[in-house]
Amino acid sequence: MKVLFLSTWFPYPPDNGSRIRVYNLIKELAGRHEVHLVSLLQDDSRREDSAKLSDFCRVVSLHESRWFRPGTLRSLVGFFSTKPRSYVDTYDPEIARAVRAAIEEVTPDVLVASQITSMVYVPAGSRVPVVFEELEIGSMRRPTMAGRLSARIRARLTFAKHLRFVRELLAGADAFTCVSAEELDLANRLLSPPVQGTVVPNGVDTDHYNGDARDPEEEALVYNGALTYHANLDAVKHFASEIYPILRSSRPHVKLRVTGRTAGVDLAGLDDCAGIELTGYVEDVRTVLNRSAACVIPLREGGGSRLKILEAMAAGAPVVSTSVGVEGLDLENGRHALVADSPADFASAVDRVLRDTDLAGRLSREARELVERRYDWSSIGRVFADVVESAAEKRCVKGSHIEER
Repeated sequence: MKVLFLSTWFPYPPDNGSRIRVYNLIKELAGRHEVHLVSLLQDDSRREDSAKLSDFCRVVSLHESRWFRPGTLRSLVGFFSTKPRSYVDTYDPEIARAVRAAIEEVTPDVLVASQITSMVYVPAGSRVPVVFEELEIGSMRRPTMAGRLSARIRARLTFAKHLRFVRELLAGADAFTCVSAEELDLANRLLSPPVQGTVVPNGVDTDHYNGDARDPEEEALVYNGALTYHANLDAVKHFASEIYPILRSSRPHVKLRVTGRTAGVDLAGLDDCAGIELTGYVEDVRTVLNRSAACVIPLREGGGSRLKILEAMAAGAPVVSTSVGVEGLDLENGRHALVADSPADFASAVDRVLRDTDLAGRLSREARELVERRYDWSSIGRVFADVVESAAEKRCVKGSHIEER
């Protein structure tokens, strides 16, 4: 079977959550089918890295991403569109033409569109079966009743516009996936989708990580997430201002390493905070995880499930997280990680892990066993391939282009 995969993220190098997911899903899918890729590029993407993907897919075309600019004329026109203005502003007709050309060239049996940004380029009324991969609406929170009346009205209108937009996209799909049961439940409640959704969780390459390689420094913590993502930046700033002072009052030598790019990020309060080290991009995050006594995940926002937690667990680093941080992961507080939400409770949980070596060892062992059993990409890839195959088969039964060829 031939699969045309449209990706919002160019999947090489697999060095952040979205890239890691796409890279591994394509890799696993290619074990059973012929995969062709149309992808957007990010500012740090290199076209020549296409060669690194040649073992398991053929790159059909690559396209520069358009970034949302709220002050542009297109963005202002978006206020009057039925679509969210961010998608009005960033839509690129050239990409739409390239997708149609790829469909004609490849003649795929099924099309996979990863994330909303790619799904908007699926031709309306497509005769090719479509899988909407990684539908995420967890960040589309219902507007609150707080604030001025005008702000509340605008928030409600924006929320309603986004829901209507996603419903329209789903109407063009034969199946969709979410990264967690919570996301799927939210989609079912808010969208009443006309097609079936399946949980395809995020995962980790457990063979790539080895807990036996750990050599942790006594009071070294790690946050393995790039601050270019707003939820990560909020988490680390919250840690620095609210949690870190409490922790340092009893542990003055504790330090936090934050991995990932910081270009273009407002680092006020972090770049001059004693004990917090911004490492920048790390070629191999295992080198930092193996030196860390614990991984802290003080997230307060965002959706999906956290690859950074799965990486830490696979590497054997004990995890302390907020409830938001562990959303979408089937783990048990006190067994696989410690979960705490208030600054005082979070600081106390970190202190426990640093102080109690038996607790740290137990968390490390239980978490590693969990990711091997439930979150290895090889088993997750089989689930995803089943979804893709099922979507193609169902459309074929209904009399699609597949049976007409």
